[in-house]
Amino acid sequence: MAKIAVVIIAGADQKDRVTSGLHVAKRMHDAREENDIERVEVFLFTGGVRLLEDSLPEASDLIKELTEAGIIVGACQNQLQNWKLSDAAAARHVASEFARDAFSRYARDGYTVFTF
Repeated sequence: MAKIAVVIIAGADQKDRVTSGLHVAKRMHDAREENDIERVEVFLFTGGVRLLEDSLPEASDLIKELTEAGIIVGACQNQLQNWKLSDAAAARHVASEFARDAFSRYARDGYTVFTF
């Protein structure tokens, strides 16, 4: 079974890119059984982490929808700390993980990675 990671690096200034990536993650998750997908994860990095500042309400709504569907949404721990967004992440059930560890895990565990 395949594993997919959707990495959101775009920020609020690229609304279409952000919302497309988050929608695609949800749709892949919803169709995982028929497409033989084991897991879909989302990881927020750089501009994606800044989405936790509520700069793009559509993204906040989509992140909530993803976590409620059981999709693991993570964000770079260093950036969360540096930008004082750890509490915002925790409130949205966004996991904190060092990007180096998440990306290494994706490589080691055979994830296909899409970036938006």
